[in-house]
Amino acid sequence: MDLGEATKKFPPCAACKHQKRKCDESCLLAKYFPVERIEDFENVQRLFGVNNVRNMLKSVEEHERDKTAESMISEARIRRENPVHGSIEVMNNLNAVTIQKENELEDFKKQLEEVKKIEHANQVGTSSTKQFDGAFGRK
Repeated sequence: MDLGEATKKFPPCAACKHQKRKCDESCLLAKYFPVERIEDFENVQRLFGVNNVRNMLKSVEEHERDKTAESMISEARIRRENPVHGSIEVMNNLNAVTIQKENELEDFKKQLEEVKKIEHANQVGTSSTKQFDGAFGRK
């Protein structure tokens, strides 16, 4: 490391700023919690704790860390908005919407079948009328 690198300022991440620590390039949390994401960090820290966040990130493969961090951020946001039920309520709401949409789809399918039956009956009636007219020389 040369003198230029040693004196280079490294901007503090949200985690280091929150903990009033000096942040450097070895900070595990800097990539996931830049200072602009202080609110996300505070939510995650409140729900999981800083040491648990570090341990979770260390426990997964490096290529999975982005998804792990985003998952923690999402869970913490949801928990902040709904401290009692958290993501379970979100899942229950999505399930309710899914059931409602499936029921609507079934209703539309039934309506479509009715329209097809009516259309088929009209076609059969029209062809019968043409055959009847043809038998008696009508055009």
